Amino acid sequence: QMVNVALGGSLHEHLPDVVGDEFAHRLPPREPTPHVVNLVEGTGLAGLLGQLTFDAASWHHQAIHRVGRGLAVAAHAPDGTIEAVELPDHRWLFAVQWHPELTAEVDPLQQALFDELVETCERELEETHSETDNRLAGEQGDEA
Repeated sequence: QMVNVALGGSLHEHLPDVVGDEFAHRLPPREPTPHVVNLVEGTGLAGLLGQLTFDAASWHHQAIHRVGRGLAVAAHAPDGTIEAVELPDHRWLFAVQWHPELTAEVDPLQQALFDELVETCERELEETHSETDNRLAGEQGDEA
């Protein structure tokens, strides 16, 4: 939600007012509930997770209404609620509405999100160090 709003998007303030109560995105009073998430074929998130449908732990009463600049919808709930967006021009910006941290310990699909984040950070760090080393080596060569 924060990424979407930061990029100029808007939210449904209270999801049950929009989609009704037949499909729960959280249980009363404020408990998570599992529900199906359908990924959009061809998105980076679908490529990362390797399947188009899975159960996720949901715990929200707000959701994306108008999608922010540059974002692409990557997943929906069966009731049409946007469950994930991504920034196609960015190497790793996925924003999910569900809570992968609640089930990652027992669900390899949810753990894959965290694994990919860590691997991407490690690659970025390695590239940054390599660029810095190359720049410093060039500066030392100029002094010689």
